[in-house]
Amino acid sequence: MRRRVGFAWSRSSLAVLLLGACAAVRPVEPGRRLVDGFDAHLHVTMALAGKPLFQGLPGGGVLTWNPRARLVNHVEAPHLAAAGITAAFAALWPPLAARPGRRETDEALWQLSLLDDFALANPAWAVARSPLELERAVALGRLALVPQVEGGEGLFSEADVDRLFAAGARCITLVHFVSTQLGGAARGQLERNFLGLSLPGDEAQGLSELGARVVRRMIALGVIIDLAHASARLVNDVLAITEPLGVPVLVSHTAARALNDTERNVGDWQLRRIAGGGGLIGVTAYAAQLEVAPAARAEGQVPGTCDDLVAHWRHLAQVVPPEQLVFGSDLNSFITRAAPGGACPAGLRNTADLPAVFAAVERAGVTGLDGMTGRFLRFWQRVEAKADGTARAEALAAAREQPGPPSLFP
Repeated sequence: MRRRVGFAWSRSSLAVLLLGACAAVRPVEPGRRLVDGFDAHLHVTMALAGKPLFQGLPGGGVLTWNPRARLVNHVEAPHLAAAGITAAFAALWPPLAARPGRRETDEALWQLSLLDDFALANPAWAVARSPLELERAVALGRLALVPQVEGGEGLFSEADVDRLFAAGARCITLVHFVSTQLGGAARGQLERNFLGLSLPGDEAQGLSELGARVVRRMIALGVIIDLAHASARLVNDVLAITEPLGVPVLVSHTAARALNDTERNVGDWQLRRIAGGGGLIGVTAYAAQLEVAPAARAEGQVPGTCDDLVAHWRHLAQVVPPEQLVFGSDLNSFITRAAPGGACPAGLRNTADLPAVFAAVERAGVTGLDGMTGRFLRFWQRVEAKADGTARAEALAAAREQPGPPSLFP
């Protein structure tokens, strides 16, 4: 039996709630409604993970209309539906040792539990732990959320992978902001995100011996391998394992390194290798990651606007088949979004502006925007086809006796 804990709102939280309630009723920006759209990296429960810093859950009345605002909600289910998004990875970030008394593994398990409770309390959403559950949720008109743990900081053994799988995780981003016991993260992420510094060179660390065992256990369980945030060497090391086995991998939220030379983005040759193995690449909405070097800008491109996102999507669609691309917004993370101007006069303030963004991408000649959930579904089925039924049964059996974490929902 899980203990139930109620919300404790501060005066500042209530003020933000009241101010956001009026803003949340603004209409969706006119533009392109996708057919069967998919978002490979969407944070819907960040207010729970980032409490007390982050304000506002989808459906809670708090919504920002400032594309530079951080730590406040910019995701709403009706907006996503109006944009044609039918399914998404629900990204869950276990902060580095940020919760006293809980290590990273416990935090990931806690957040997986909270995602279940969020969906139960919000009927617009449904958690999907299998391709069949995703299809059923979409057929019922609910936004399907596939649990995705962002960062393997809590994976110290194969048994920890089993625990996350048994708790519902179906995708794990191997590394996040910093290198861990699993291997190397892209160089300079903390410095770039929080200090605006750009460190030259790539991270030397690839996949560790433990990381290789974790990857093999994820394959056995049918857990999707996400290479976002990884060092270029770690990407190569993972592909050396997955390619001979015919297991496709994902980069859930990234951009083109050819336009913005940071290791956080993926180079053309690695993009081709990932796509060649049947993998998917998610195009991010993070403005800093989408910056385009002056020499790479097209004539008339307005820096800092959605022209940058359009440029990256267009480049990626020239490097790999457009059908290997999906959206990977990173919305409701700590990201800034496109400012007003360029091809999107209103910018990307929140999910209400997504139809205008998709229309701008399509006007640039990019095809393949429709059918993203279908292509993700086929990708997921290929991953699951490589799973070992015995390994899955073992993981579920080992977790049955472990107590679940408490909930934040009554």
